[in-house]
Amino acid sequence: MKFDRRSFLKGGVVIGASGAASMTPLTRVLLARSKESTSVDGFKPKFTPFKVPMPKPQVLQQTTLAPIPGSMDARVGSNAVFHGIAPEFFQNHPIHKAANNNPRENRWDRFTNGNGPNGEELYSLTMKEGTHQFVPNIDTPIFGYADTGANVNAKATFPGPTILARNGQPAVVRVHNQLPAETSVHLHGDHTPAHSDGYPDFYVLQDKTRDYYYPNIAPRTNQSPKYPQTDPRNNGEFEVSSIPTTMWYHDHGMDITGFTVSSGLAAFYLVKDDLEEKLISDGVLPEVYGEFDVPVALQDQLFHPDGTLVYDFLDHNGRVGNVFTVNGVAQPFFKVKRGKYRFRFLNASNARIYTLRLSTGQPFIQIGQDTWEFPKAISLQQFDLWTAQRFDCIIDFSDAPDICYLENVRQQDDGRCFDKLDPDNPTPLIKFIVEGNKTDTGISADVGTKIRPVNAITEDEICATREFEFVRRNGAWQINNTFFSPRRSDAVPLLNSAERWIFKNSSGGWCHPIHIHLEGHEIQKFNGKTPPQSFKGHQVDVSPLFPGGESEFFIKFRTFQGPFVFHCHNLEHEDIRMMHVFDPREKGQKSMNNGIRPHSSTDFEDQYGFTAEQNSGMPEEPNANDLLFNQEGDVDRLEDRGVGIPNTDFERGGQTMPPVKGKKSTNKKMRRRRKKK
Repeated sequence: MKFDRRSFLKGGVVIGASGAASMTPLTRVLLARSKESTSVDGFKPKFTPFKVPMPKPQVLQQTTLAPIPGSMDARVGSNAVFHGIAPEFFQNHPIHKAANNNPRENRWDRFTNGNGPNGEELYSLTMKEGTHQFVPNIDTPIFGYADTGANVNAKATFPGPTILARNGQPAVVRVHNQLPAETSVHLHGDHTPAHSDGYPDFYVLQDKTRDYYYPNIAPRTNQSPKYPQTDPRNNGEFEVSSIPTTMWYHDHGMDITGFTVSSGLAAFYLVKDDLEEKLISDGVLPEVYGEFDVPVALQDQLFHPDGTLVYDFLDHNGRVGNVFTVNGVAQPFFKVKRGKYRFRFLNASNARIYTLRLSTGQPFIQIGQDTWEFPKAISLQQFDLWTAQRFDCIIDFSDAPDICYLENVRQQDDGRCFDKLDPDNPTPLIKFIVEGNKTDTGISADVGTKIRPVNAITEDEICATREFEFVRRNGAWQINNTFFSPRRSDAVPLLNSAERWIFKNSSGGWCHPIHIHLEGHEIQKFNGKTPPQSFKGHQVDVSPLFPGGESEFFIKFRTFQGPFVFHCHNLEHEDIRMMHVFDPREKGQKSMNNGIRPHSSTDFEDQYGFTAEQNSGMPEEPNANDLLFNQEGDVDRLEDRGVGIPNTDFERGGQTMPPVKGKKSTNKKMRRRRKKK
């Protein structure tokens, strides 16, 4: 049974008896929960913490792909790869041609030992239904990523397979969608073409495939308006401070990101470059993804009594759970040797904000924030980890007791914002079991150790200033008093320029972690003051906005034309339209968006040398516009917070959608809730 995006949101109860009967049992469980469930009010499955080891996600294995990426049988609209591949993949694309008209060390495809037509590394990834044990002995239905390169029947896992990449070695990830919903894979923190960036409606449709092309590059040092517009700006060295290290990929499908990510669509993507290899060979850092390099995904979950996941589509504050999972396991243990380890902490939760510390009181040695490493290592006793942020650090267990814990000391009862710190009542997340005598783990990094040079954006490079105000109106979320529309460009920066952006939180008592695609940004002022250590003097890809808070930063727009987005990474805020579009363009070029034009329109070829269809990977076909917005905003339903979701009864976790105007809801619980408001 296939569903379009809107039918998926409506749920099984409105599909009809015959449609519901043809759904898989797992899909029926995921989409239509019983009204009688009490789990929305806080059911917590019984389990004994620290009885299950913390797993390390498997590595996605290279494979061969047929048809070959970019071949005629793998172009947009083909049977095998319906959504094609990014135009920038092709060697004759102007930007790729310019990029590779360089010495080998400055080329995009510096390394060519993969199976792809130009030496790219090739992978096969399938989104499918599966089951997972967050809690011991309870099989929970999930959506997940599966490594189907060697085994088409591979199971979906959470977290999904980790991708290990090399700067200068492009990759093609062929993504198949076997889920009952449209999806869009976003490589969070990457510098990548728009086709592969996870734009909210650059979908992978059900039973279809998209080739995601990841150049695994950084911007060039000479991509700046200081250089003539005739300069290809692709012949300088790569910006070493912008080379990514710790990223993650997750679903970014329009209106349902919160549901799909909390259902399991998230995984790590780690990159190594020459500088990282030098740090490894010098004994400063451990081998990437080796024994002493440990990725840690934190995600809180909420369960029904039968072990299935709760998702309330009416909770626009943000989903907050009462079970704390680490790499997919509720409160695991992890055995370590008496030495230093590198931990890459990721907040993969929808809305929860953590404040983390070690039970021993010893500090963390932080070497990176979000995608990028620091100029030098710093020391923090505890740190905040907002949704989507990464915290790259060293923990030294040399003198630790036999048992110690990673603890969360931040209270948070709902998705609006965090509550007070409660250091006297911490929640232990990981139990570290420290074994043996002191061990040299090959990590010498300490406070003050130089990690990665930074080439900061300077004031004289700034070409424009823009302000964006994040507000709450009519029970939903807006930026500058407008809802997100994928057809409208809210900013059209000059390609290869630098700008000053100011984010302001005017939404009342809500927190907003704001993530920007394509580029990192350098925070200049944080709440009107000098930014804290973790934000100062380097790039981040998430700007946390406290209630009434403000973030002022510099940002560049290099290499790729859009469209791209920035948005709140409280995923329920994102889904209820706290998102804007920016579309970097050459001087004199028009934006791809005009407010109404579908991205599958073919009227761009004369101006850009490729069609919008190629850029978006959305072929023109009779059904295409049923999936895409065909008018600016497409938000004509605001009553009872039903923004962007069809007006119809919709059962999920004991809740229903607001009724059609003029009709009463059939759900007494929801009528009482609205009456109180």
